[in-house]
Amino acid sequence: MKTSKQRIVAVGLSLFLIGFLYFFSGHQLSYTIPNDPPLTVLSPDKSKSTGKTKNAPIMPELPDDDARQELGRASWKYFHTLLARFPKTPSPEQSEKLHSLITLFAQLYPCGQCSEHFLEILASNPPQTSSRIAAATWGCHVHNIVNESLKKPIYDCSTILEDYDCGCSGEEDDEETDFERITTIIEEKQHG
Repeated sequence: MKTSKQRIVAVGLSLFLIGFLYFFSGHQLSYTIPNDPPLTVLSPDKSKSTGKTKNAPIMPELPDDDARQELGRASWKYFHTLLARFPKTPSPEQSEKLHSLITLFAQLYPCGQCSEHFLEILASNPPQTSSRIAAATWGCHVHNIVNESLKKPIYDCSTILEDYDCGCSGEEDDEETDFERITTIIEEKQHG
């Protein structure tokens, strides 16, 4: 009698375990299969658009000035360090990835009003990702546009790679060559 009850309990637990595993291993819970419906964006007249997302900020406003300034300083440090470490001669795929990252960074920036301003700047100053020098000097130029709008001093872009060198590249670059090229590029833009 006792053995019979143990078998019934064992069979019951086994069935429960099999059902439990089946339920939680279904394709609906897989992270490899998209479960979200296709993205559709409503146009101003409330009709469905083609499903393309608009370049618009995603985050809400950040009303705390101190938090916004602290976020800005940390973001610029990350941004310039990233651009200063970008490959000297990137592949087309690497260039496209950086371009996408910059665009997504602007859209997802945790300060809504900052995001909106940065997206406006990107619209008239698209990311330059053809090389490390192009990316770093572009990033400095864009930062100076922001500095100008905030009535802050303009940064000298001729030292941008040196100023954001984290010392972690491990490359045996001829740094002087990079800075000579930057100086030449800046002088050409300034016509002398």
